[in-house]
Amino acid sequence: MSRSQRITLPLLVCLAQACGGHQTDAGPSAGNGPGSTGGGGTTGVGGASTGAGGSAAGGPAIGSQGSADKLDVLLVIDNSTSMSGKQRILASSMPRFVSRLTNPLCVDAQGNPTSPQPAGPAAACASGVREFKPLTDIHFGAITTSIGSHGGDVCNITNRPQSDDQAQLLPTKRTGVATYNDSGFLAFDATGQAGVSDPIALTTSLSAMITAAGEDGCGYEAPLEAMYRFLVDPEPPLSVQVVEQKSTLTGINDTLLGQREAFLRPDSSVAIVIFSDENDCSIADSDLGWFVSSIIVPGSTTSVRMPRASSACDTNPNDPCCRSCAESETAPPSGCAPLTQDSVCSVVSSGQTFATYDVLNDSLNLRCFDQQRRFGMDFLYPVERYSDALSKPRVPNRAGMLVDNPLFAARDGKGPRSATLISVSLIVGAPWQDLATTDSLGGGKLQFLDAAGLESNARWPLLIGDQKKQVAPSDPFMIESIAPRAGVNPLTMTAISPASSTNPRQNPINGHEMNNDNNSDLQYACTFALTAPVVCGLGMVGCDCSPDKSGDLSSVTAQNSPLCQPPAGGVASSTQYYGKAYPGARELTFARQMGARAAPASICPSSLTDSAGSDYAYGPALDALVRRIASTIE
Repeated sequence: MSRSQRITLPLLVCLAQACGGHQTDAGPSAGNGPGSTGGGGTTGVGGASTGAGGSAAGGPAIGSQGSADKLDVLLVIDNSTSMSGKQRILASSMPRFVSRLTNPLCVDAQGNPTSPQPAGPAAACASGVREFKPLTDIHFGAITTSIGSHGGDVCNITNRPQSDDQAQLLPTKRTGVATYNDSGFLAFDATGQAGVSDPIALTTSLSAMITAAGEDGCGYEAPLEAMYRFLVDPEPPLSVQVVEQKSTLTGINDTLLGQREAFLRPDSSVAIVIFSDENDCSIADSDLGWFVSSIIVPGSTTSVRMPRASSACDTNPNDPCCRSCAESETAPPSGCAPLTQDSVCSVVSSGQTFATYDVLNDSLNLRCFDQQRRFGMDFLYPVERYSDALSKPRVPNRAGMLVDNPLFAARDGKGPRSATLISVSLIVGAPWQDLATTDSLGGGKLQFLDAAGLESNARWPLLIGDQKKQVAPSDPFMIESIAPRAGVNPLTMTAISPASSTNPRQNPINGHEMNNDNNSDLQYACTFALTAPVVCGLGMVGCDCSPDKSGDLSSVTAQNSPLCQPPAGGVASSTQYYGKAYPGARELTFARQMGARAAPASICPSSLTDSAGSDYAYGPALDALVRRIASTIE
């Protein structure tokens, strides 16, 4: 039984009816929604990679590497605030990606590109051999990370329809986005019979599809669950509603099922690109999931205040005595004091039913952050849900019964698909230095390690630590924290810089820490220089340096974010010079569990100055994915 299930139905009803004089302060405006921060804690780091034949230690064996002659590529794009600039960078990286797939490089015996390279896929290599057979049949689809409020009201689809794209193909949720035969996806066919045959035309349409995602989506980004719904979920929901105070999946999204069947061939290699600048916030669509994404308790006028956690949670969130102050228990766990005697839970504010956070410490932006320690329960799906979904031939349906996994099931006389044909790129929040090869750190061409390489190079302790053992990442830049952090990156010896700095590049990883006096933001994992500064208008939610709607810039100045300081240094202003990302702990935990099938990379590009350079934009990230795809192609 999950910790959230310990909260009994009578207490939930009490919450909804404001019994016991529960406060009804207005709280934040429903129109504000969450900002661009959040994300959950990790769910364990799994074990060592077992290479191409399996997932992380303890995961299922997936057999020897298979091959296919066609490829289906699914892009999972974060469409929350602050993402439009990063989407444009991703779009600018597509020509190189498409070219690598349709006209693979010629390489020597060491895998290094030879010169000259062939002009087209039919041309022979002047020296060396093709890295893999040119692909002539590819599908490209895109979905967003926005799948609604899970029964809550923060991501209000009436005011912001793009906050719930239902994990459906993006062009079916936007207007004016070109697709192949109105299918919702793009198709490349070298013969021209079942798709466009011109890679350049394909790239143009693909770039437009990516930027159509926008940045008006839900701030509770759920890239892992969105991926699961589109590729795997046997019964993807039409919606999630609160029924008897529990998040409840309702209906079957037949539109999504039709899109999945058309897009996903049973005999293809499948590549997934997860693209997000925040930690995954895949809220569980059961029990109290709605609590995280609610301002008002459904069916009432009572504001939702997140419960505090018992005192044991501060020391060890995995301690059996760590539980929510909202739990209604007949007896405490063995060796634990009753909640009524706990130093935290016994302090109940006037008019409250249990110990809750006040407005200052219950930012909507951070409700997915460090949940077990802060709230005494974890509202998110375990990360293993997603690595299992990309590994196991059977998955649970809505009733909990095991059924054939749609991703692997045979269909139309073809398949079943081998789990070895799955490849995942995770372009997420992390210093690129933590993910790069040793040669890259020495000044060579930027190349990212795959998840198995990160394992063998002992990089995972830097990136995600070990939550089960209460060990934080050894790279302080990867620690999720509201308060300024301290320490040194173990690879580069780059020190965290203080929040008082006026130099936005005092350190080359994230500039410097910032002041979060309103407890509504996390420190950055990394930052990068924008190609051009952006002047932030009044209340411009997609801009990190915007004054409020009255023109007041005091909050920007007080925060002292490196994003808002000019390259030469100075006081933070309403012009944004840099982009940012937060630690992507859950996505990276998922990558570790996927082993050699995963290619993690940083969403903070190392270079945006030379479009022809090997390190430009997300080229190195997609190159890492191509290397993995190559092992799946006949």
